[in-house]
Amino acid sequence: MVRARGRISAVKAGWLTPALALLLAGCTVFGIPLCGNGKLNLSHASLNPTSYTCPANANDLGYDIKGTVDADNETTHKITIKSMSTAAVVDHLAGNWGMAVGDESGANDIDFSPKSIGSGQQTTLKFTTVWNCSNSGNNQQDTYADFKVQLIMETDSGEYKVNLPEHRMVMA
Repeated sequence: MVRARGRISAVKAGWLTPALALLLAGCTVFGIPLCGNGKLNLSHASLNPTSYTCPANANDLGYDIKGTVDADNETTHKITIKSMSTAAVVDHLAGNWGMAVGDESGANDIDFSPKSIGSGQQTTLKFTTVWNCSNSGNNQQDTYADFKVQLIMETDSGEYKVNLPEHRMVMA
């Protein structure tokens, strides 16, 4: 019977250890990502509430919509967020409105945090935008508007746009 002995050469052993260490460290060295796509990845956008009922006899009533977006900075540098804004487009209308499908609106300089995302950092961006509604209270039928909403981020690395869930405004 012949027994074979396996050996790992010094070259292979020297290569295997750093490669394994990189894999186990999540492809980062001193906080700098060495793997990934080299981009700021934005995903899992949410809004709360996704529907709001405007009370009867409301006149330019403000209400907050809070949102989140998961961010994964796979670049080699910190990204500073200069500003955030929202853009909304009327997607569907039911009942009588003083607007039409396709009309656009939005909010500039909305509140958000954090203000920067470090290289290799994963975080959840949080923002609040104020919407307003008016309701005469004379609605004889179901009256609502659906809006497609987009978050726009101005950063030191350029502009990013994220499609958010739709928002419905209902008249009581």
